[in-house]
Amino acid sequence: MKYLFIITGVAYGHLTRQESIISRLEKLDRNAEIVIAGYNTSYNYFKKKYKVIKLEPIYFGSECPRVKTFEILSKNNRLISNWIKNYHIIKSFRKSFNPNVTVSDWEPFSLFLKDCYMTWNYKPFPARTLSFIFQKFLLNVLFSVIKLVDKRIIIPSIMEMNDTKNFLYFPLIIRKFPDEVKEKKGYKNSIVVMIGGSDFGISLARKIRNVSKNFNEKFVFFGLKCKSENCIGFRGFRGDYLSFLKSSKAVISLAGYSGLSEALVYKKPNLIFPIKNWIEQDSVAREFEDYVKVGSIESSEAEIKDILENFLLNLENYKKRLDSLEIKDGAREVAEFLYREASS
Repeated sequence: MKYLFIITGVAYGHLTRQESIISRLEKLDRNAEIVIAGYNTSYNYFKKKYKVIKLEPIYFGSECPRVKTFEILSKNNRLISNWIKNYHIIKSFRKSFNPNVTVSDWEPFSLFLKDCYMTWNYKPFPARTLSFIFQKFLLNVLFSVIKLVDKRIIIPSIMEMNDTKNFLYFPLIIRKFPDEVKEKKGYKNSIVVMIGGSDFGISLARKIRNVSKNFNEKFVFFGLKCKSENCIGFRGFRGDYLSFLKSSKAVISLAGYSGLSEALVYKKPNLIFPIKNWIEQDSVAREFEDYVKVGSIESSEAEIKDILENFLLNLENYKKRLDSLEIKDGAREVAEFLYREASS
């Protein structure tokens, strides 16, 4: 059967989440024909693995550790026209490809594609800042459109939530479970610092690198290239990240849903720094707050040193909380759902 995935997330989390579903789907449907539409990070990530349709991109900020909503809107002066253009690109391709199932991430134009499932991880919490109020207003508009066009949204969740007409909840989605991954030799009990494929966490990673000399620990950075006595870092994406994760004793990251999901499933204590003024990351931090320690991404080096010291002193407490979790394979459940839909 034929499957079209529209994947345009700003960082690797959206990509690996959808890839997890695709890999399970290919095991269920040995004759699956997969086509992916995307731009920037997603286009480059998938172009060697699948047929990829290139879409018009949007601007999503710089190395600043906070989302500047109005700056993003002002620099996306062709946002609406690009959405319309992408909508027609996909509509035209679907007419010739005739997919059995279409799945999209958060792209707004996908709301208007007939018979298209969408995958989100945002769950509504009360807005805490002016920027959040504006973002929440935009999301509420989207939720209204979802109900109006009768769209069905696939949402991974650590919380027990009942399906509704428009929202379908599944367990956390990760690439591989711990028993499928080998530890990385030479990195036992290291501390993984994962800032993903965007630039929002660059300044945070540099601060952690600078204070790392105060700790008798080995730090492994993903998203920042570096090398010193107790630090090693990789700038690009690494397919063996889960081996590093399995070998580690703790994780420091932003509040990306996919990376945080993997840390929880692998039972790794996580110190998270949500991107400032990004309602999605604030929502993720609130959803996982019982299992992680939350810091401020705008902290000074001295403050980060103190936060990190406290976090490392309390690793066992976080580990006990994580050990109580039992998480099913959400990627498999979503793939089974999509396969049934494609077969019907």
